[in-house]
Amino acid sequence: MSFGYPGGPTVLYDVALTLAPRSRVAVVGETGSGKTTFAKLLTRLMDPAAGRVLVDGVDLREVRFSSLRARIVMVPQDGFLFEGTIAANVRLGRPGTPDADIALALTELGLLDWLEGLPHGLHTEVGQRGEQLSAGERQLVALARAYLADPDLLVLDEATSAVDPATEVRIARALEGLTRGRTALTIAHRLSTAEAADDVIVFDAGRVVERGRHSDLVDAGGVYSRLHRSWAAQQRV
Repeated sequence: MSFGYPGGPTVLYDVALTLAPRSRVAVVGETGSGKTTFAKLLTRLMDPAAGRVLVDGVDLREVRFSSLRARIVMVPQDGFLFEGTIAANVRLGRPGTPDADIALALTELGLLDWLEGLPHGLHTEVGQRGEQLSAGERQLVALARAYLADPDLLVLDEATSAVDPATEVRIARALEGLTRGRTALTIAHRLSTAEAADDVIVFDAGRVVERGRHSDLVDAGGVYSRLHRSWAAQQRV
């Protein structure tokens, strides 16, 4: 498939990929390489200018939006929260879910300690657009919402916001539970995510230029190897 914004140049060229079911896929590349556009096409936030996106052999354009939104979920870097309680925001993933099941979902994601540390637990108010929570806590709520939705395909735009060490550990733990046993594609800004993936897809200037496992791509000495060296050097500073 290919894609270009109306009146603008093509930004994705001849992308032809098959994702294995229940695999953890990391998409990497420099800013502007096309990885976020690719994720939006997978979730039908946009349609390709040429080609098709198929899920189980079905063109996404032929799937009802209600079904599509139930089976394919995208979690952006800063998941949108509305004014209300944590329970109400998580319940958006599956309306009508009782509080007990929401608490169970948070427990299964390893977030019980965080929940118990909140002033009113599930009934803690998040404020307008979640302003009463930190960026990391807003991400935890968004991840719990996606877990409750139980999608077949999960697309994550990895958060890059600076979070405290305890919240970073909680996010990592929640992601482990959220992605287990389902097809999960992560736009990886931290290449530690790519190191743990089953499959790494590398974008450069709107094209897929490399694909494989982390160790193989590092040894290949190409675009990914360069990106990983640069990222690793920043971690040592």
